Amino acid sequence: MRSWLFSLHFRLILGFTVVLALALGSISWYVGFAAQREAEQFQRQVEEARAARIERLISQYYSSRRGWTDPQPAIEQAGELYGLRIVVRDPQGQIIGDSHLKFGSPWRGAGQGGRLFPVLSDGSQVGSLAIAASDAPQNVPEPPLSRLVLATNRSLLWTGLAAGAGGILLVSLMSRRVLAPVRLLNSAARSLGGGDLSRRVPANDRGEVGELSRTFNSMADSLQKAEQQRRNLVADVAHELRTPLSNIQGYLEAVKDGLLQPDPTTIDIIYKQVVQLTHLVEDLRLLALAEAGALSLNLKLDPLVEVLQSSVEAVQPRAEAKGVTVSLKVLPDIPLVEMDRTRITQVVGNLLENAIQHTPEGGNVAVLAEVTSSATARVTVADTGEGIPPEDLPQVFERFYRVDHSRSRATGGGGLGLTIAKQLVEAHRGTIRAESTPGKGSRFIFDLPLARPSGTQEERG
Repeated sequence: MRSWLFSLHFRLILGFTVVLALALGSISWYVGFAAQREAEQFQRQVEEARAARIERLISQYYSSRRGWTDPQPAIEQAGELYGLRIVVRDPQGQIIGDSHLKFGSPWRGAGQGGRLFPVLSDGSQVGSLAIAASDAPQNVPEPPLSRLVLATNRSLLWTGLAAGAGGILLVSLMSRRVLAPVRLLNSAARSLGGGDLSRRVPANDRGEVGELSRTFNSMADSLQKAEQQRRNLVADVAHELRTPLSNIQGYLEAVKDGLLQPDPTTIDIIYKQVVQLTHLVEDLRLLALAEAGALSLNLKLDPLVEVLQSSVEAVQPRAEAKGVTVSLKVLPDIPLVEMDRTRITQVVGNLLENAIQHTPEGGNVAVLAEVTSSATARVTVADTGEGIPPEDLPQVFERFYRVDHSRSRATGGGGLGLTIAKQLVEAHRGTIRAESTPGKGSRFIFDLPLARPSGTQEERG
C-alpha cells in the first residue's frame, strides 16, 4: 500500500483529482454567482413589469370613471392578484386607496420601503402610486427566485461530483493502460539487472513510451552483445594462450622425461612459443589501453610516405617467400601527417600481414597513398585473395574474429591485428573500413587527418 502511494499511477490520479476539484469549485462559484446575479436582475425586471401593469390598470380605472370614484375594490383586487401592497394618492397626496386597508396595517410611507410611480391620464399626472412588498398572508405565495438558484447550485454540485467520480475512474483506467508499458519496462529492467539479458519489451507505441521501449531494447541488445563479446573474449584468450602454453609444457615434459634432449633445436622451439605468447599478451595489453582511451601517442609531423616504404620493405621477404608481389604507389603532394610513427607503422604492418596471409601464390598486394577532398591522407591496402563473404565483413575488426572459423593460426594469425589497427587509427582521429568482393580480393582503407596549420596543433599523449 505504501509503495502504491508513491507510484506514478497514484500521482496521476491525485493530480487529476486536485485539478478537477479546482475546476469544479471555480465553475460552481462562477455559475452560482452568475445565477444569483441573473436571478436578481430577473426579479427587478418582474417587479418593474408588475409595476407598469398596475400603473396601467389604475390609469385605465381613472380614465373609465373619469375620476377617483371608489377605487378601493379595484386596488384590493390588484393587490391580491400580484401579492403586493398598493397605495394610491390623489394629486394633493391624500390616500384614496390601500389594498391592505382591511388588514388594519397603516401605511408608513417611505418607511414601508415602497416605490413611487406617477399615475397618468391623457398625458397628465392625476395621482401617484406606491408599491411595496405585502406583509399580509397570501393564499398562494410565490416561490422566491433564490430557491431556483439554490436548486441550480445543488444540481451543479451533484453533476460535478458524478463527473468527478467518472473522470477519476476513467483516468485510473487510462493511466493504468498508459503505464502498462512502463511497468513492463520496470520488470524487464529488473530482469536485466538480474542477468537475464534476453528480456525485451513490446515497442508498438509511436509516442514517447514506444521510443523509450525501443531505446530499452536497443540497450538490452548492446548489453547482450557486449556480454557475448566478453564471454567470447575469455574463451578466445584462453584458446590463444592454451596453444603456446600446451606446446611449452609438452616440450618441457619431454625434456624432463628424457624423451628430448635440451639441445639448441629444442630450446629454439620453446623460445619461439614463448615469443608467440609474449606477442599475444602485448597485443592484448595494447588493445585494452586503446579501447580504454589510455593509450599514449607520441604525435609528431611525419611524412606518411616513409612509413609506407619502411612497412613494405619489412614484409617483402615474407611476401617473396610465398610468391606474392607487394607494390607501393604514392600520389604526389601528400603533406605531413600528425601521427605516432610507431603506431601507424604497426597499423600498416598489420594490414600488410593480413593481406599477404590471405593472398595465394602468384597474387599481389597493392598499397596506395593519396589525399582526399575532405583533407585527409588515405591509405589503401588491396589484395587479390579469396575475399571476405558479405556476412563476415561487418565483424572483421572484432577481437579474435577470423573468416576461417577453424581458429588455426596457420590460417589467420592471432585474430587481433585488424582490431588493433582499428583502435590505433581511431586514436589518431581517423577512420578505417573494409571492402571486399568474394573471389576477387579485399581492400582495407584508412584515413588520417592532415597536419593543421601551425599554432592549432593539439598535444596528445
